[in-house]
Amino acid sequence: MQSDAAPAPPAHLVVVPRGPRLAPPAWSALLAGLPSAEQHRLARLQRWEDRQDSALGWHLLRRLAADLGASVRRTPTGRPVADPPLDVSLSHGGGWVTVATHTGGRVGVDVEGPRATTPALARRCLSAGELDWFEDAPDAAGRQERFLRLWTAKEAYLKATGTGLGRDPRTVALDCSATEPRLGGAEGARWGFRSSNPADGVHLTVCWERDP
Repeated sequence: MQSDAAPAPPAHLVVVPRGPRLAPPAWSALLAGLPSAEQHRLARLQRWEDRQDSALGWHLLRRLAADLGASVRRTPTGRPVADPPLDVSLSHGGGWVTVATHTGGRVGVDVEGPRATTPALARRCLSAGELDWFEDAPDAAGRQERFLRLWTAKEAYLKATGTGLGRDPRTVALDCSATEPRLGGAEGARWGFRSSNPADGVHLTVCWERDP
């Protein structure tokens, strides 16, 4: 976005807290509404938090898609896809679950909770310009905030493009010093970004294709 008074993004975003662990009857009811393949995938997850996050995300995604007359499924790599022209993305982290849909092009979303941010991690993930901005933060808390702002924007963009983390994140050069993240280079005009903080220390960014 180019100004502080940016219009709402065309992508539709739903963000919900995970909440406490569901009681067995509520968990069984949630599972019953999911495809058997998704139930088997959830059973392989070790932590209840991950199982509940994934189940809530998939439930929300199916409902949103159904409201638009579409169905959703996973690719062999696990990426959720919907019937064209709908594109979808989901993420969970920091106790929050988010789902994004977009009928005008590709979309990606990422949400992350607080995490330890070391200089070594930053060097593995950030471009040279991003690293300068990260290191210019006044303290450790500022560096963590800047890293998460950059990282959620990068991951949302990589999800939207379909490359995921198979692409070196350092090759995605972002400017996050303004109100909203901006992508540099020839691709900058094609992609929009919107960042928010659903809770203290939690960062969320949605990336959508403006003109496919």
